[in-house]
Parts: sequence; C-alpha cells; structure tokens
Amino acid sequence: MKTRFFLAAGITVFLLTCQTMQGQVNFGVKAGMNLETQSELGQLWDNNEIREGFLVGGTVEYVLGDRLSIQTELNLLQKGKQYKTTSNGINSNIQKEFNYITVPLFLKASFNDELGLGTKWNIYGYTGPYYSYLISAKNKIKASGSTSEIDITDDSVKSDWGLVFGGGVSYNLNNGNAVFADLRYDMGLYEISNDNTDLRNKAINLGIGYRF
Repeated sequence: MKTRFFLAAGITVFLLTCQTMQGQVNFGVKAGMNLETQSELGQLWDNNEIREGFLVGGTVEYVLGDRLSIQTELNLLQKGKQYKTTSNGINSNIQKEFNYITVPLFLKASFNDELGLGTKWNIYGYTGPYYSYLISAKNKIKASGSTSEIDITDDSVKSDWGLVFGGGVSYNLNNGNAVFADLRYDMGLYEISNDNTDLRNKAINLGIGYRF
C-alpha cells in the first residue's frame, strides 16, 4: 500500500510540475503488442514458446534541449509466457498471464544531426528503469479440447523492477504534433513468483502512438 501511495504521489507531482513548463513538455498516447517470456536472471530470453500480449498507455516527455529529454509513461502492460507439457499421455498448452500497471523513466537522446535528418523526422534511443505493480495473474490451461483458468495473483510477487533499452522514430506533422513508433526490450530484474524466485519477466514490445 505504501509503495502504491508513493508511486501515485510521485506521478502526480511530476505531471503537475510538467504542466507549469509551457513549451517544454510533450504528452502522448500509445498502444502496441508484447512478445513475452520468463527466464532466470542473467538470461536475455528463454527457449519457451513466445507469448503475445498487449500494451496501452500514455507518455509525458520533458525536453531538456535539442538532443536530450526525460520521458515517463503510465502503461497497462501484459506479460507472461507459454509452454507445452505432456502428462499421462495428455498434451497441454499452458499460458501464464501477468497484467501490470507499469511506470518507466527514460533518458532519451535524438540522433538527427549524426544522421543528417531534417526537421520532419526524428530518430531516438533511450534507456532507464521501470517499476510495475501486478493487478492480476492467472494460468490458462488448454488440454483435451477444453480450457481452464487458475488465479495465481496471490502466489505472485506484486512488484516488478527492471531495465528498458529501446529506440524509435517519430514524424512531425504540420500541426505541431507527431506520430511515433518504438521498439524496446524489458529486462526484469526481480522475481515474479513466490514459489520460484529464479524467474524474471522478459519482453520485447512494439508500440505506436500520437504525441501532442
């Protein structure tokens, strides 16, 4: 409860501060998809089948200068993994679904000058930490033509921490707004299950959005 309170308070203060800085702040909305798995610390990926999830959220960018900015987001993000198993001659497909509210904080740099781009296009890269709070988790088990679900929220760790590495491209519109697309890798650093402390979230996500 304390973690959620301080997180909400921090976001509120940041947004109120940004609103007082006219001409230096960009807001945006975004949506996209995740390619997800869960693996041990130190592994970038896992050999399990890739699970597809979704993301939707908003962005706030504070511009520091021509090349640097600080960006935070508030996203609803789905992570997890899927795999197949056989028991007593019965084949099962198991999907683990974890739904998070995620807040990342990035240092973002543009590379227009190095690439010789004009004022319309912007190529950028970013990195920084993220914090996620789990709102629900479940196992979906498909076997013998039927599907069952088991709620595992109480068996899962509520907080997730990690690092994000990514980049993207934006196109400036004539009205001063912009459309953008970015690709990022989320590397979870904190265990996600109370009964298996070795697994961390790992995901590649592609997002598209509109900045105003």
